[in-house]
Amino acid sequence: MTEKQLTIHKGLLLEKRDELRSALLLDGGIGGHASGRFADSLDQSVHALETALQARLRQNHSRLLRAVEAAMGRLDRGTFGLCESCEQPIPAARLNAVPWTRLCRDCKEQQDAEFPTPLLRG
Repeated sequence: MTEKQLTIHKGLLLEKRDELRSALLLDGGIGGHASGRFADSLDQSVHALETALQARLRQNHSRLLRAVEAAMGRLDRGTFGLCESCEQPIPAARLNAVPWTRLCRDCKEQQDAEFPTPLLRG
């Protein structure tokens, strides 16, 4: 990978990191009734759903932020762009789409087949 490509990916990672950090700072709370009282059970249900959704978004932002920071560490160590499983170069198209990826497409598909992501649970 050329220095120019590394610089471009580092810029993408820094931009995503800043975006996620800002989102996590802003995700501190959602609008609603400060007193905790609701007009009816529908309002209470909507508030509970909003709270659960906000918690899920924070978890996703935190997980993605850790992945971005790990990719920045790989940049610093000189291992960015190499698949952690097969150690082959990750294609540029995949890195452009998901610069924080750790795996090439084939290894990711194999991982997904071995460890399928469970459906969202309510």
